[in-house]
Amino acid sequence: MTCDVCGHAMRGGPVTQPPPEWGPPVAELWVCPWCYAWTELDHGGHELARARYEPPDRRWERAETPGPPGGTAHACGHLGTTLCGAGYDGLTASPYPWVPGWSSACPDCEEAAAVIDRRRPAEARNEKRNRPLPHPGSNGLPFQDSPDPAPT
Repeated sequence: MTCDVCGHAMRGGPVTQPPPEWGPPVAELWVCPWCYAWTELDHGGHELARARYEPPDRRWERAETPGPPGGTAHACGHLGTTLCGAGYDGLTASPYPWVPGWSSACPDCEEAAAVIDRRRPAEARNEKRNRPLPHPGSNGLPFQDSPDPAPT
C-alpha cells in the first residue's frame, strides 16, 4: 500500500484494539514510516479510519511501559517503539498526551516529532480527510457520502 499523504510505501502493523461495538472490526492497520500517517481497513478492504493532520503538540500519546516510570516522557510511535526509536517490552500508547517542550519530554522524541511534521506536505495539513467513495455494488460504509440512487 502506498501512503496517499506522502507517496512512500506503508507497512502493515498488528491490529491490537478489540472489535468495536458498532460497525465493522478493523482487519488491517497500515502505517507510513516516513510521515507516520496511518489507515485502518475493514475485512472487505474499505477504509474505516484515517488520522487527520495534527501539529506535534497535539499529535502524540505518551508511551507507557509496564516497568517503573522513568523521569523522561517518550512519545509513542507506531509498531512498538517510541519516536526516538527505543523499543520496550509491553510498550503501549497511554491515554495521556505527549507534548514537546515539556520539561520531561525526551529531546530525541522532540527532534523526531519535528522531522516527521516537516515531512507532511503543506497541502495534506488540512483538518479533514477526503474519503474515497465506495465503488458501485460494494458494501461501502453507510456514513460515507454516496451518490443519490437512480430514480426508479
